[in-house]
Amino acid sequence: MAMSLAIVLQSALLFTPVKQEAVKQLDTGMLHPRVREWAYPINRVEVPDDSPCLLWPGVKGKTVKYKVILASDSLFNKDVITGAEQRWAVYPLHQSLKPGRWYWKYAAVEKSGAKWKWSPTYDFVVKKQAKNLFVSPTVATILEKSKAAHPRLWGMNKGADAFYTNNKHNPEAKAFVVATSKLLGQELPEEKPTRPRDTTGMNALQRKQMVEFMYHGFGEKVAMPIRNLCIAFQLTKEERFIKEAIKRAVHVAKMNPDGLATRDDFNNGNIIEGLAWLYDAGFKYLTAEEKNLLKNTIGIRGQKIYEGLPNRFELQMCDNHVWQHIMRNFSIAAVAVASELPQAHEWLTYVYEIWSARFPVLGTNDGGWHEGNGYFRTHYETLIYLPELFGNISGVDYFKQSWMQNLPYYMLYSYPPNSTSTAVGDMHENLGGTVKMQAIFADALALKVNNPYLNWYVSEIRKSKPDYFKGNDDFQLFRLLNFNPKATKPVVSPSALPKGRVFNDVGLAAMHSDLAHTGKNLTSYLMANPFGAAGHGHAAQNAFTINYKGKKVFGGTGFYSNFSDAHNLLDYRSSRAYNTILADSLGQRIGEDGYGWMPRFMTGAHIQYALGDASNAYGEVTTDFWLGRFKEIGLKADKNSGYGNSGVKLYRRHMLQLDSNYVVLYDELEAVKPVKWTTQFHSPFNMNGKESGNALTQSFDLTTGLGHVNAAIYAHTPLQMSIHDKYNFPAKNWKGKTDDEDNVIEFKDQWHAGISTANPVQQNRFLTIIQLKNGVVEVVKLLNDVNGLYHLKLGQWEIMAELNATKPASLQVKSANENSVFSYGNRPVKVKSKVYEHRVKGSSMLIELKNNVINKQEVVDSLPDVVNFDAGFKRK
Repeated sequence: MAMSLAIVLQSALLFTPVKQEAVKQLDTGMLHPRVREWAYPINRVEVPDDSPCLLWPGVKGKTVKYKVILASDSLFNKDVITGAEQRWAVYPLHQSLKPGRWYWKYAAVEKSGAKWKWSPTYDFVVKKQAKNLFVSPTVATILEKSKAAHPRLWGMNKGADAFYTNNKHNPEAKAFVVATSKLLGQELPEEKPTRPRDTTGMNALQRKQMVEFMYHGFGEKVAMPIRNLCIAFQLTKEERFIKEAIKRAVHVAKMNPDGLATRDDFNNGNIIEGLAWLYDAGFKYLTAEEKNLLKNTIGIRGQKIYEGLPNRFELQMCDNHVWQHIMRNFSIAAVAVASELPQAHEWLTYVYEIWSARFPVLGTNDGGWHEGNGYFRTHYETLIYLPELFGNISGVDYFKQSWMQNLPYYMLYSYPPNSTSTAVGDMHENLGGTVKMQAIFADALALKVNNPYLNWYVSEIRKSKPDYFKGNDDFQLFRLLNFNPKATKPVVSPSALPKGRVFNDVGLAAMHSDLAHTGKNLTSYLMANPFGAAGHGHAAQNAFTINYKGKKVFGGTGFYSNFSDAHNLLDYRSSRAYNTILADSLGQRIGEDGYGWMPRFMTGAHIQYALGDASNAYGEVTTDFWLGRFKEIGLKADKNSGYGNSGVKLYRRHMLQLDSNYVVLYDELEAVKPVKWTTQFHSPFNMNGKESGNALTQSFDLTTGLGHVNAAIYAHTPLQMSIHDKYNFPAKNWKGKTDDEDNVIEFKDQWHAGISTANPVQQNRFLTIIQLKNGVVEVVKLLNDVNGLYHLKLGQWEIMAELNATKPASLQVKSANENSVFSYGNRPVKVKSKVYEHRVKGSSMLIELKNNVINKQEVVDSLPDVVNFDAGFKRK
């Protein structure tokens, strides 16, 4: 899908009044349902390219089959495309369509011989310029290519000699062979826990989870040596490696598929990949008996995985475990045994079709990832190896797709080198600085996406973390496959890039003062996510994170103790853990219906700006998945737990970063009834409240060691402040979880501040001014306050904010030299004796002057791509 940008009103038209609505509203239960609920594309939507994938909601049943028909006329007589019967609810076209209107429908049948039930006829439009440069070949072509002689994985049937020759003098290849040779003659692995734990005193649920935890990684432990021995054989052509691999694979193939050690999908997936490696790479060295053993074991284990996929997996927003690892394992196995194991024909068809239709599953085009960077890392191997695998077969360079090309910018802006990240989503707390997985993934990606800023990103990490790039790791094979000592990698500092960037598809605005120098950088993030609080995402709509000099100052708190234990549900995953708004102490929904979106964004030389909308994020928890998680541990998603219907119907948060020292927040809030509004602040650093002689203002300082930090909060109604260092439910590392360096994580208390309206009010506005300085923070001077219209002075900046919620919202920020001016609302603004009007009432406008040249930007709300292109839900 084409990347959506805020609607910019060009400067040439700036002073011409136009009739246009600045503010857009969404009126739908969710934008990305957990399970697909409507067909796509429909309602004459203009699709972003000429080779769309057809999607539709599934019909219940394990034996359901579907078929599709598509034509350029509603009677299905012209340019007809008819799909074969299939078990899954996606249909990639694998061809370009001519411009114009197209019609399609699908049919389902639950039992063989029953009557097909057809859907209504849907339609969409292909525009003339909607050319897709990455049309993938048909399934028939892929299946024919899969009949290649062994070894066929990674194109070795044609490229084995080149792989051998190319790596003959590669130091990393030599080191890999030396390391792998240590496996020769070792004892065969036993089926026992990889990380034993004492389960004394645990309840039944905890004990079940702990057993899974104890065997986690067993499949990789026993399968990875087989894979490495096969690679060593291909690097050296020395039979000792393949013979050792055969011995190990035969041993592993005889393990019980239903035993504790290998029965879960993670372990099972690794097992079948390891066996597939040996079957493919060692094919001509295997006896007929060994081939049959491997094929039968792959067949049993693979079918166990496959039967849980069709008519379920492709319908899910994201089944994380499958996308993270199992689909990669399963796809490698399907390619390895295709044409020789009968069921593998269907396996390969399925994974190729789902990859074609759904990649990237938690993003669209902008390079972002819905769940945040903590859990993004668990997908890295698949995101590197499956494009390589399917690219080898299809001839499509998936690394040239828009999402891949934008991924370096997402990494750079959301997780700068040698800095902490966005502090949102599961496992965010493990990213206090650059971790090894991030470094080596970036390095691997740079082999295919030769982006000069990505090359800079990797080079910066290499300077500070050289040990990350030594020894064996998950991307070593990828580097060996793509080793090219003659390749040139231009390295360009991001200094000349815009200071900020928005990732609308995942609702992230990133603002930096100095991208190129972490030690000087002030970073502000605003999150408003169209995917909602789904999967490993959190109820953090319109939450902000502020990092200073590479360290988190304000951000999400708590720890990933377990996916859904009491600390997770009552703190870590909930809005209570984020710098966002509570209403009557209630937070946002968890689930896909608790979503936000990013209507506006602008970036300039001195002022950066984002607007997030979380008006749809509040209400009762309604999804069965999450209600079941509460019930499982004896909790209710009620007011005692911080959930429920607070009646919030408007929450728009404007966020500005001013140069390298100030962040300004302006919140517009409204509920269906009076509520107590609370704006929250969370930090790993000690908070100290400051006495205020004005009940309309509250402030506190942070003791950081990074400099001086102060937050001041203003409203047009009396405020109260509460500061403490306790969670709603204690954080306890009951699993003994470890960080990336295998150190047991200490679950520490952190600091929390809540500034609340003293009395319930139906409408409210907060103005927050945060200072982060090396020197002493400045006193915010109140120049005027006329019935809620605050006029403040802070250093070289003046701020005017309308906090009286009965009057139209307005915010203006101006530098003392008037070279940088921001205005939201409809008030005219004066710059260098010249008055500028808003072209659209309620727009946001940024005016900056440099070398006597005026740069003007004016934006109104722009809907996310999922709304622009997926018209299956109501909107207004």
